[in-house]
Amino acid sequence: MLLIVAALILFGESFALNKNGYVNRSEAVWNRNIKTEYCFQCLEVEITSTGGAAQYQANRLGRYKIAGALWDNMVPYFQSENGQYLTPGPTSNPGYKSVPWVISEVKGGMNAGIQNKLHSNEYHIFCPWELSEGWEYVHQFQWFVDPTLQVTCVEFKEIADQYV
Repeated sequence: MLLIVAALILFGESFALNKNGYVNRSEAVWNRNIKTEYCFQCLEVEITSTGGAAQYQANRLGRYKIAGALWDNMVPYFQSENGQYLTPGPTSNPGYKSVPWVISEVKGGMNAGIQNKLHSNEYHIFCPWELSEGWEYVHQFQWFVDPTLQVTCVEFKEIADQYV
């Protein structure tokens, strides 16, 4: 059991243990003070669309709060109240600054319903709220661009906290 908890902590997650020593997922709390290497400025995002994503992927729209981090606190991932994740996708390679953002029902983005391939360049990993175009949704196993889809940071960390 201690090995499992140590592994969870190593991957940047904070969990409460119940009286039997098991991880209590309902009490899982992300330490909002942890600073990731990229995209640490935002604590909550809102994903909106009036286009195809709203019609075919409505369950993936809404507000997402920071829920954890991947790759030794390199980048955060966000989770909505209905269990969807705004997360780096399964083809991410942060060593090459390649981090495509996806919206999926799992961390790591397998089976995503929304994605953005305009994700990086050789010098910078883009945060999802920095991507004003290139968002796509899936419908009947095909990807379509939704020019109305936007990811907006609605809660920034305090300015003083960003440089601690």
